[in-house]
Amino acid sequence: MKFAIIIPFYNAENRLELSVESIIKQSYGFTENIQILLVNDGSTDKSGNIADSLVRKHPQNIYQIHIKNGGPARARNIGLMHVRKDIDFVGFLDADDVYSLHMIREMAHFAETHTQVNMMVPPFYYLDDWGTRKKIGAHKLNTRFEQGSRVVNILEDYKAIHFYIGGTFLRFDRLKQLAFDESLHFGEDQLLITKLLLDDEEYGVVADVGYFYYRDMKEKGSLVNKSWQDKSRYQPFLEAVYQTYLHDSKAKFGTVIPYVQYLISYHAKLYFYKEHVYFKEVLTEAEQADFVTAFQRIFSEIEERYVWELDTMQPVKEMMLSLRKNGWPVRFETAPLVDIPVVTLRKKWRPNGHAELFSDIEESRVALPEKSFFAAKTLFSTKRAVVEKRSEDQLIWNVVVRPAGTIRTAKIRLRPWELRGKWFYQNENRKVELEHFRLTAELRQRVKRRLKLKRALNQ
Repeated sequence: MKFAIIIPFYNAENRLELSVESIIKQSYGFTENIQILLVNDGSTDKSGNIADSLVRKHPQNIYQIHIKNGGPARARNIGLMHVRKDIDFVGFLDADDVYSLHMIREMAHFAETHTQVNMMVPPFYYLDDWGTRKKIGAHKLNTRFEQGSRVVNILEDYKAIHFYIGGTFLRFDRLKQLAFDESLHFGEDQLLITKLLLDDEEYGVVADVGYFYYRDMKEKGSLVNKSWQDKSRYQPFLEAVYQTYLHDSKAKFGTVIPYVQYLISYHAKLYFYKEHVYFKEVLTEAEQADFVTAFQRIFSEIEERYVWELDTMQPVKEMMLSLRKNGWPVRFETAPLVDIPVVTLRKKWRPNGHAELFSDIEESRVALPEKSFFAAKTLFSTKRAVVEKRSEDQLIWNVVVRPAGTIRTAKIRLRPWELRGKWFYQNENRKVELEHFRLTAELRQRVKRRLKLKRALNQ
C-alpha cells in the first residue's frame, strides 16, 4: 500500500525539515511506499531552499511545487493534481507538525483490514515547544480512541466528530471526487471532510499512533488572533460552512442528524472562547446583528440538548442558547439553579507532594445554600473546601455572564498523606459523592502516559 503526504507551506523555515524528517524516518519503508509533495505557497523566507535540499536528497520521493500565495485550499488542490497514480491513500501534514514513528505503518495495516473505509485519523496531541518539547496535551476529541482502533459509524456515535485535515488520511480514489473550496479562508478542510462523512457514514480511528501539533504561543498565538480579526470568519463562515452541513444532512437523511447538530455546536463554541474579544472590535453593529441573526437561524435547527452536552464552560452554553432563543440584540440569560451545583472537577499536583482539588462552579451563584459545602474525606480527616469568588466580571462580547462576587471555585488543599479519599458535596438533605480520588496513582499514570507520548515523538 502506497501513500502520498501533502505538505502546503508558507514561510515555514523553522520546522519544515523537522516535519518532513518525521515522514522520512517512518518505519513503513519510505523509499518504496511514500511520496511527499511540498507545495510552496509563495514563501519569502528560506523554507523554499530547505525544500530544495530535501528534494536533492530524495529526488524519487520528494517533490516541490511552486505556486503563488493563494491559501491552503488551493495549495492542497494543486498538491492532489501531482499525486502519483499508484497511490492508495493521501495524508495531510502541516509544515510545523510531525507524525509519530509508526503512523503510516499502522494506517496501512488498518486500511488493509478495513477495505471499505475511505478516511482514517490518528489521535491529535498538542506539543508546547519553545525548543524544549516538555509539555504534551491531548485534544479533547481523543476520547474517540479510548476503545482502540475501530470503525466509527457517525449515525451511531454522534459525538465522534472529526473536522480537521491535519493527520487525516483519505483514500485517493475517493478524493478524486472532491476538492477543497478555494473561496473559503476558513473551514475548507472541515467542509470537505463533513461532505465525505455524510456520504460514507463511517471512518476509521487508528489509536496507537500520534499526530503532534506544535504550539509556539508567541508565533501561533498571533496567527490565531489574526484569523479572528477577519470579517469572513463570522457571518460568511456560518453561511458557507454550517448552513451547508444542515443542507447536506437534510438532503440525504431528511433531517439534521445528531452528528451534524453536535458538530456545529462543538465548533461554534469557539466564538465565545478567549478570542471573543474581537467580536466587538472587528464587526460593525450591523455586522454583529447579521452574525447573531445567522447564528439564531442555524441553531433553530439544533436541539438544546446538544449544546448542554458540550464539554465547555456553562456560561458559553448559556450564551449560545441565549442567542438561539433571543437573537439580536444580545440578551444573555443564565440557566436556573439546580439542587446540586453543576461543577467541573480538576486537580493540581504540587512539587512538594501537596495537591489541590477544585470544584469550579458552573452556575451563577452568589453563595452556596445554607448548610451546604464541598469537602474531601480521607483516612485521617474530613476537610471542607474554601469558597472563592470572582474579583471582577466575567465577560463574553462585553456582556457580563458572571458578575464579580459570584462563586468561581471551591478549593481544597491536601497534604501528602491525604491524597486518597472521597470528594463530595453535602447540603441539608443529602450527601453526593463527586469522585473517589487516588491522586498518587493518578499522577503516576499521567507521568506514564506523558513518557509514552514523548517516546513516540522522539523515536
